[in-house]
Amino acid sequence: MDNLYQRLDLNLLRVFDVLMQSRNVTRAAEQLNLSQSTVSHALARLRLALGDPLFVMTRKEMRPTGRAQALAAPVRQALALLEQGVRQSAGFEPDSSTRTFRLAVPSSIEHGAVPQLVELLHRRAPACRLAISELVDSDYEDSLARGGLDLVVGFAGAGHLSPRLLCEPWFDNPMVCLSARGSDLPGVLSAAELVAWSHVSTSTWGHNQTLVEHWLKDKGLERHIAVWVPSFEALPKLLATGRYLAMVPELIARDFCHYHPLQSHRLDEPLYSTYMLAQHPLTEFDPALVWFRQLLREVGESLCRVE
Repeated sequence: MDNLYQRLDLNLLRVFDVLMQSRNVTRAAEQLNLSQSTVSHALARLRLALGDPLFVMTRKEMRPTGRAQALAAPVRQALALLEQGVRQSAGFEPDSSTRTFRLAVPSSIEHGAVPQLVELLHRRAPACRLAISELVDSDYEDSLARGGLDLVVGFAGAGHLSPRLLCEPWFDNPMVCLSARGSDLPGVLSAAELVAWSHVSTSTWGHNQTLVEHWLKDKGLERHIAVWVPSFEALPKLLATGRYLAMVPELIARDFCHYHPLQSHRLDEPLYSTYMLAQHPLTEFDPALVWFRQLLREVGESLCRVE
């Protein structure tokens, strides 16, 4: 074991990392652009160096041993840190970069901020791409560490993001009420006026609706939810019936009132949703993400100016 580190070169660690993900020598070889025999030989060297089979063949896949599972996270983190160092030394040139930025965002940001972000990215880095996925109830530490995502847009106070992530406030957006145009509701609503109507809740999981529920609960009030929908897509048609109200971020209400026969009402006590940017410490100094975070700040500042 004295010369273990000398026997574990970088190529062996890369093979181990890919095998942990693929659980298959053929797929690992394809991903690494190596022959199957080269990957098999590398696995044999790893087994000899570590004194452990590492992967055991079953009918469906190669199952990692306990030793392999214990090594997986440190190896992945070491490789990610090395990749981060290489990226830092290479720098980032937005005019020529073809990088894909990967974000997980709530549906309100997908609808209200992503189009503006796409336009800004197109002007500043025309060959770069944006891959958006839906925010889910996850701590996101693993996907950010592995590079499956670059950044996550979450909510302040939601409590689902890992405390080991780097988080910074992005922007605040007031919650407002939407009704059908001509509903005769005043421009500013009290909590009591709000709960006098049935509501549409626009998320089966999400912080904004929970924020409203807690705000009302603190006042000893509760709204009646008539319809739950997983996104904002059906909201204009549901509200157009005149039977319901819906609480949404102002950036959603702004667009809906422009394109649909709806109207927006402020609350007599402002209630704000705060969006957060979350990132793994391994990528904190990635030049591309330093640049991209600044792009996101510009979008956030723009959204705040038009409230």
